[in-house]
Amino acid sequence: MWTFQLPTKIVFGIGTTASMATMPEIQDRRLVIVTDSTIGQLPPIRNLIDSLKPNAVYDKVRPNPTTANVDEVTELLRKIDAEIIVAIGGGSSLDTAKAASCLAWTNDLSIRSYHSEGKIFQRVGIPVITVPTTAGTGSEVTPIAVLDDEGKNFKSPMASPYFYPVCAVVDPELTISVPLRVTASTALDALSHSIEGYWSKNHQPICDLLAKEAAKTIFVHLPNVYENLDDLASRKALSYAALIAGIAFHLPKNAIIHACSFPLSNRAHLPHGIACAFTMEAAIRMNSPYMNGRMEEFAAYCNFSTIEKMIEEITTLKRRGGLPCTLMEAQIDSSLIDTLIAESFHPLLNNNPKKVTEEDLRQIYKELMVNE
Repeated sequence: MWTFQLPTKIVFGIGTTASMATMPEIQDRRLVIVTDSTIGQLPPIRNLIDSLKPNAVYDKVRPNPTTANVDEVTELLRKIDAEIIVAIGGGSSLDTAKAASCLAWTNDLSIRSYHSEGKIFQRVGIPVITVPTTAGTGSEVTPIAVLDDEGKNFKSPMASPYFYPVCAVVDPELTISVPLRVTASTALDALSHSIEGYWSKNHQPICDLLAKEAAKTIFVHLPNVYENLDDLASRKALSYAALIAGIAFHLPKNAIIHACSFPLSNRAHLPHGIACAFTMEAAIRMNSPYMNGRMEEFAAYCNFSTIEKMIEEITTLKRRGGLPCTLMEAQIDSSLIDTLIAESFHPLLNNNPKKVTEEDLRQIYKELMVNE
């Protein structure tokens, strides 16, 4: 038995943001824009924001969004009695908006009550329209927000059925300005979503199909973008891949790659996509023997003769994108390994096809010491 749901309306295509101001979800409503200071000042985004005529703009979202960001957005939403939120940017802005949208309609002052203290949202929040400017997180269609609580030194995802955006407007043209390293890290984040959605214990047929299609699309088109950052056709393909990879994991959920990524971001300060890519090859080697041939099928669908050939291509994509492949390249001291291992035991590990032990994680980090 399996179930599938996706309540988010998707508007996909080059130039789709040009007509956003006429969307019925936006017209005649008190609107708040959520973005970050860098994205918000880019001319295409500035023009988009101006066309929407928001009542307020919050542009202080950090690259690893914090519970404080959510609390500040919530205060703004309540102050102007917002009726709609438009989140523009990478996963950080989208996640912040989704969490704040639900917190705003409670009596709580901080998202911390829900992020790490056990409370559960009981109702839908202020509607959110997501506008991704990177091709990677899939946050535009997921009910998940990843937040960093700096006060508790704790980074973790939180999920709620009420986090689903009402609409995702995916305009690949907005990704043209994304530099090479960010393009690489976000695309490999999407690849991790497809792989983990596929091998999660909760995987199901629709998500499996989307996972394989997303991965194949990334393997084909990411090298093209490396060659030409303005390749709009391949940028469009990567936006599509990130979108369907988000759909592929939003129900099965992630596993070991993302569980390891949280301390890598929190302790070693790796950006999220780079943290996910960091352990990907070792995690594939570890899990593949426990999948009854399914990982061989995945590799074959992506046009690789063996799993190892696929792993070699992942390493190539990381190196071409300027991403670290060893502890030394990531500037991670080996003395931190014990902490990284201990803090990787996140509930997401329960979704992994192989039961993960401390020795498994130590082996992953041993592989990352190669040539050091």
